[in-house]
Amino acid sequence: MINVLHSALQWKPASIPEDDGHRISILENEITRLRQERRELQARVDSARLYAKQSGNFESEVFEQQDRLTSIRALPKNPETGEWQWPFCEANLAMESPIAKALLNELTTLDAEMSIVAGQRPKMEAYLTELDAEVRTIVYTIKSKEIELAAAIAANEVIEQLGTRNNAAARGVGRISLFLEDLIPNTELAAREAENRRLKLKVEELQRKVGTDDSHERLKSILNNISSQITRFILAFDAEFRELPARFDLNQMTIIFDRPDRPVPMGRTGGGENHLAYHLSALLALHLFASKNNCPIPHFLLIDQPTQVYFPSEKVYQEADGSVQKTEADADLAAVRRLFELLLKFTREEVPGFQLIVTEHANLRDPWFQDALVELPWTKPPALVPENWPLQSELSRQ
Repeated sequence: MINVLHSALQWKPASIPEDDGHRISILENEITRLRQERRELQARVDSARLYAKQSGNFESEVFEQQDRLTSIRALPKNPETGEWQWPFCEANLAMESPIAKALLNELTTLDAEMSIVAGQRPKMEAYLTELDAEVRTIVYTIKSKEIELAAAIAANEVIEQLGTRNNAAARGVGRISLFLEDLIPNTELAAREAENRRLKLKVEELQRKVGTDDSHERLKSILNNISSQITRFILAFDAEFRELPARFDLNQMTIIFDRPDRPVPMGRTGGGENHLAYHLSALLALHLFASKNNCPIPHFLLIDQPTQVYFPSEKVYQEADGSVQKTEADADLAAVRRLFELLLKFTREEVPGFQLIVTEHANLRDPWFQDALVELPWTKPPALVPENWPLQSELSRQ
């Protein structure tokens, strides 16, 4: 078989007709002609059968009349007594009566006609048999031509799809070539199988020596613990998906909420308030895990302007400028207080000694918040950058 496939690669394109349109037209004309002949033969068969049926009716009628006349013909004399018995002739007048002659002649004519009909019946049956055979032959020929026509049409469609017969053949040669290129001889296959068995045994031996690697299961366990803490922290916010279990996806580096019908990634969970809640919950959960398990991660977190999402706009947020009055007038005060209470609880109860540095425009009058301030809010003046510092444009002109 491989040798036969290799020989197929020696195929060269040949000059052949592009389609079978002419052949299809010839077959359609032949089928039309044969169907016309079949209709004509069927009409002759129907006529012959009608004639045979009428002949049968005539024969039945003649038999009936013949039987009647035959019974009369047997009555001239009583075979037992010899007495004259014909009711239409006088006794001993023989057969010279006109009525008797007419009846006897009628009987003779019926006998002759019956002989003709009986003689024609075998010819009629043979004629019908011959016509039936011709009809069957034409029907078989029509079916053969129809199959040939269907094949020609299908071949023509394939040729149209593939371009030409040469393209179709080239496609087949290409498939054969690809198969032969990927074919591995039996000797090489046996060698590869032996090498595969050897490597499997070596892997099994190494696994027995070092034990089964459970790093994947350990990672899953760590991610599950972190995810449960993320879910717990999110409950402290008024976030949209806080009632659903959250899952930290390490591959995509995002949080996914497992809804009963489908998972929802954090990128599809709404606006800034939701994202702030999810980001902070994830960061706090990671630091909590690192602290509880002595992971080498510094115990501090810097958060820049987290309450901006609780103000109507960025401009309003900037204008707050550390003022308690502006914060209480413009911000969602309950959300701001809830955020800082969570951060304070984290540094006092969750991870005592953890340092949280927050740069913020919002300011609360609560004593615990004021006690947490490192210094008074920076306003203008003096602000962080003094206004008397030279600008870059001024320095470039000097």
